[in-house]
Amino acid sequence: MRIITTTVTLALGLSVCGISGYLLYLLLKKDDDDDYTDTFNRASKFKILEVPVPKDMVKILIGRSGKNIKLIQEQSNTRINFKEREGQPEAICVIRGSIEACNIAENLVQEFINNQPVLECEDVFVPQQSIARIIGRDGERIREICCMSGAKVTVDNNRASVSRRVTIKGTKEQIVVAKSLIEEVVEQLQRAQVQIDASLAKREPRLPPKGGDSPKSVDSPKVERISPVPGQPDAQFEVYVSAMVDPSRFWLQIVGPKATELDVLVEEMTEYYRKRENREAHVLDKVNKGDLVAAVFQYDSKWYRAEVLGINNESPGQQQAELYYVDYGDTDLVPVEELYELRTDFLRLHFQAIECFLARIDPVGDGWSVEAVDKFEEWTHVAQWKKLSAKINGYSVREKTRAKREGSPVPGIDLFDVNNEQDVDIAQELVSHGYAVFKKDADLRSCSRATSVSNISVASSS
Repeated sequence: MRIITTTVTLALGLSVCGISGYLLYLLLKKDDDDDYTDTFNRASKFKILEVPVPKDMVKILIGRSGKNIKLIQEQSNTRINFKEREGQPEAICVIRGSIEACNIAENLVQEFINNQPVLECEDVFVPQQSIARIIGRDGERIREICCMSGAKVTVDNNRASVSRRVTIKGTKEQIVVAKSLIEEVVEQLQRAQVQIDASLAKREPRLPPKGGDSPKSVDSPKVERISPVPGQPDAQFEVYVSAMVDPSRFWLQIVGPKATELDVLVEEMTEYYRKRENREAHVLDKVNKGDLVAAVFQYDSKWYRAEVLGINNESPGQQQAELYYVDYGDTDLVPVEELYELRTDFLRLHFQAIECFLARIDPVGDGWSVEAVDKFEEWTHVAQWKKLSAKINGYSVREKTRAKREGSPVPGIDLFDVNNEQDVDIAQELVSHGYAVFKKDADLRSCSRATSVSNISVASSS
C-alpha cells in the first residue's frame, strides 16, 4: 500500500527550560536597561538598534537559561532584550551599545538565525494494522525510529479509521530516514499478509453436513475466543464461517496467522496418519466420551483433531463415535476403530472453532425454517473459505458445545458478506426475505464495514 503524505514547514522550537529563561529574561531586564541607557546617554556614539526576529526563533536565540544571547552580548559588548509585538509574526530584538558594537551584535544575531536548521512537519498515513508494529512493545519500536532518524514521530488516536496519521517532525533528511523506517515496517507486514492470503487461498471446501440438532456439551481443553479491542467495541475483523447449525448457532475462524498455522497442522496430521505404521502406533484400547482423538473427515479424507461427544451402540456389531471437530465446529459419526490417539505435539495450537450466534434477530415462528438455514448457509459461504466481515454485538450465556465452556458468554455477531461490490448485512437479508424478525431491543442503526477489518483481540482461555 502506498503511503500518502502531506507537508508543512515548521520552525524549530525550544525546550520548556528555554521558554522559562526567555520569560525571566524579559521580566528582569527593564530596570537594568534604564541604568544602562543613562550610562550610554553620556556618550556621543550611543545607539539603540531594533532588529525584527521571527517569534519562533526568539526562544532559540535566547537559548537555555539565556546562554546564547549572553554570548552575543559578550562578543559585541552590547546589551540586548526583546519586545513582543502582539498580532505580528516578528518580535523586536533591541540592541544597545556603541554604533560599532550594535552593528557587530546585529550581524551575530542574523548569522545565528541563518545557521539554524528549519524543521518540517510531514503527515504519513499508514494502514491501521501496521500501527501496533510501528509503536512496538511499550513504545520500543517508535523510540528506535526516533533515535535512528533524529526526528520526532507521533501517532494520532483515531482508532476507528482504516488508516492512521503518523506525524514526523524534523529536518528533511531526518524525515526521509524516519519515513523509510516506517515504510519498512509496513512492507514487512504486507509481505507477511500476502503469504497468509496465498496459504489460505489453497483451502478446499469441506462440505460439512448442514443443519441438524446441536450436540450436547462435554469437557474440552483450550479454545480460541474473541473479545473487542479495549476502547474499540465496534472494531470489525475478517472471519470464515466454518460450520453451522442455523443462524443461532454457527462457528467462526479468525482470518490470520492462526488459520495458516491450522492449515499446516492439518497437512502434518494427514501426512502422518495416512501411513499404516503410524496409525498402528496410536491404536486406542478404549474410546470414552470426552477423549481427544485424531480422525479422518469423510468429505475431504483429511485428518483432524476431534473430541468424542458420545458412543453410539445402536449399529449392530459396530460402535460409532459422535465427533466434534474442534477446529471447525462440525460433527460426524465415525467408527470407533477408525479413531486414533492424538499425538501430543498436535495439541500445540488452540482449538480454532469459535461458537457464535447472529445478533439482533430471532427466527419467524418457533424455530428456523429449512429455507432460512439454507439461505444462511449460502450467504455466509459456510466452509467455502470466503472472507466475511464480523463485529461483536453482545453476548449470551448458554450451554456451549463443549463442556469446559459451559456458562461462558457466547458472542453475538453481526456478519457482512464483503465478496461483492456492495456489503450485505446477513441479518438484514434474513429479515428482508421473511425468515427472521429484529428483536425488540435490537440496535437497528445501519451497519456497514466502515472500520478496520483487522482490529480484533484474539485470546485463549482454558
